[in-house]
Amino acid sequence: MDNLKKNREFVSLLIKKVLSNEMTVLEAVSIFPKEKDDISIKCAFDALMHREADEDLRKNIEGYSQIQDDFLSDLAVILSKNQPLPKNIIMQYYKFHEDDLISDDKFDFLSFLKKVKRMINF
Repeated sequence: MDNLKKNREFVSLLIKKVLSNEMTVLEAVSIFPKEKDDISIKCAFDALMHREADEDLRKNIEGYSQIQDDFLSDLAVILSKNQPLPKNIIMQYYKFHEDDLISDDKFDFLSFLKKVKRMINF
């Protein structure tokens, strides 16, 4: 199995574990593949990050959490089939995410939070 396929399947599993409350978002992103060349994996990473960052929206806007979780579930299904994400999702990613949150460095929670805050405050 090639590395791209293995990483997509692993990301799919991480998303499913977050959605089933077997793992927190922070636990999932701390072991996320450092795949710099697959935009689908980068999009999935940021989608998970939004789940964590949107805590207030998830609590205060009716239906928000369900829509967000359905979206993540759809991403997991696509990635589990080793398919790239649809172009409309990729285009939205480029529109709002200039910073690369996936880092080659060892996971550092404080640096991670700074990057997320910078991304959210676009």
